Amino acid sequence: MKHGTFIVLEGGDGAGKTTVANALKEALSSKEFLFTRAGGSPFGEKLRALLVSDEGARASLESRFALAFALGDCVQSVIKPALVVGKHVISDRFDASIFAYQVYAEEQLHLADLFWLARKELFSATVPDLYIFLDVDVQKGFERVRQKGKPLDHFEKRPLSFQERVRGGYQEFFKQVPHVVVDANRPLQEVQKEVLEVVQKHL
Repeated sequence: MKHGTFIVLEGGDGAGKTTVANALKEALSSKEFLFTRAGGSPFGEKLRALLVSDEGARASLESRFALAFALGDCVQSVIKPALVVGKHVISDRFDASIFAYQVYAEEQLHLADLFWLARKELFSATVPDLYIFLDVDVQKGFERVRQKGKPLDHFEKRPLSFQERVRGGYQEFFKQVPHVVVDANRPLQEVQKEVLEVVQKHL
């Protein structure tokens, strides 16, 4: 049986990842695909909710870094089993977000070596086949998030300077990891169309 393809959508707040993921889900709706997100297992979802909450924000940065890697439960219980049986997996966020938010944006660069070591140990058997980086201007992403009219999570409440560091964190991560960049400043329909083309090309 052919092994499935593991594709990850990454990008800062307001880049349109969830919207694009939903569009892909509609366009590629079949039993051959599994759509998930960082924390996509029952256990992982509880951890994710804590991570983005105000309560989670009060934990030490080192604790939140460890908590972020605990989201790897999704890999073992959801992603890996799907890939083994030939399903293609598309995830809204993965390990690049840990580096961008927990290491770089929080200015915890002393954790960078630990991040890469932990990434190798935890995810080496399930490395994404394709990362798609939805790159959006920080100001534009900042405005998009606030135009939704929804309650903001801990990270979305952070100032523009934090979001600048998030983008810088992604750029640093992708200096070492192969990826495809998609300009997410354009209307989301254009972004969705390009991402769909990229995904279909890699399947």
